[in-house]
Amino acid sequence: MNHRELISALTPLHGAGEARAIVRMVMEERFGLSQTDLLLGKDTDLSANDRTEFEKIARRLLAGEPVQHVLGYAYFCGHRFRVTPDVLIPRPETEELVRWATDILSRAAHPSPLRILDLCTGSGCIAISLALAYPDADVCAIDISEPALAVARENAHMLGADNVHFFQGDILSFDPFMQSQEAFAGCFDLITANPPYVRESEAADIHPSVLDHEPPLALFVPNDDPLRFYRTIAHIGLNTLAPGGHILAEINAAFPAETSQLFSQFDYTDIEVRNDQFGRPRMIKARKD
Repeated sequence: MNHRELISALTPLHGAGEARAIVRMVMEERFGLSQTDLLLGKDTDLSANDRTEFEKIARRLLAGEPVQHVLGYAYFCGHRFRVTPDVLIPRPETEELVRWATDILSRAAHPSPLRILDLCTGSGCIAISLALAYPDADVCAIDISEPALAVARENAHMLGADNVHFFQGDILSFDPFMQSQEAFAGCFDLITANPPYVRESEAADIHPSVLDHEPPLALFVPNDDPLRFYRTIAHIGLNTLAPGGHILAEINAAFPAETSQLFSQFDYTDIEVRNDQFGRPRMIKARKD
């Protein structure tokens, strides 16, 4: 099998455009071949070992495994993050949340050091990207999953984000980190979150590569309580945000009005929903007065 045959074989699984992108990523990242090299037929010059490796990769991709898991990493905000089945694969939509956060922070005056809390941190991509953008900031990140935190800690170490501190806990039950939130009362300038928000009934709309290879714990919420995490995030913000601090969170595109109303009920102001690059309402900002 060559790279063109792999594109053809992957097209029924992902569509032609995504199949080409997957194979191009593999050829560039694993074998150092650019698109120009492929057009010139240089993939025919692969060594015997590389051809064997290519066949192994092809089998994994054709079994539906995400290319990021096959390679072992994904790029996010210009940084390379290790990913495993214990964490969600960082996505371009979430990069927009980070850009929004940096825009807000650049326009506001904050005491030093800047303090950021990232909830449901997963791979740590949001917390670490902000920590690298603001190396003098003090960033706290929390997740319920210890295996996810192990990945996040490794990413922070590899990227030199020494200003991120990780905690394990279930924010829905406020343990163990949130039990000590009095120590953080009014101290954070920004809370970010990419919590579970996909309703169980929406599972049929999720691509099999996500359903089969990414952690359900980080994806799904019950059909009868789709905003459960946002209710908790709003409550945490009231206790830990400094006056004028913001919450920025990724949301379910089916519930922008409902999520906005929830934050309004908690007396947040300056509430705004923004669309992602695909035109879907995907992220929300709320300000604590």
